[in-house]
Amino acid sequence: MEENKSIRDELKDIKQIIEEGNKPKVKKAKPFRLPFKSVVNNNKLKKGYITIIEIKENMSINFTKEPIIDGAIKLEDSYHAVEDYDIFNYKGKPLIIQAKNKLNPYNPLRGTNEIYGQKYVMARMEGERISAKKSIGLGISIGVLIIVGVVIYALVTGGGG
Repeated sequence: MEENKSIRDELKDIKQIIEEGNKPKVKKAKPFRLPFKSVVNNNKLKKGYITIIEIKENMSINFTKEPIIDGAIKLEDSYHAVEDYDIFNYKGKPLIIQAKNKLNPYNPLRGTNEIYGQKYVMARMEGERISAKKSIGLGISIGVLIIVGVVIYALVTGGGG
């Protein structure tokens, strides 16, 4: 340290060091990467292979790559049908999500409209609508108060003319 530094300068330095130490460190999120054994290279892609996310009965997940032969894939001891609309793309490579105990792959874009979570969605939308009304109501009330204040001021001072 310098000999001629004032106490104020030293306190500022100490405060700066403390503030830098209290800042939370922000970690950058790492992108999801498929396990190496399930990545389909271009050679396998030409032969009809596809990456499969296999969901087993005990809710564990296994990543594999298997060929599509006659519109079906084989996972260990079971066969599963695959349609064009069940195949997704992950970084340009084909991928399906297959439950072990289902015949067809899982496709979240297909199926009926699910309404079991609708009450939560509606409650959220209602809460946001109420907060928007409150902010509009506050602006209108301030505007009305300003107008009333101007009218009272005009009456007290004897009018504008």
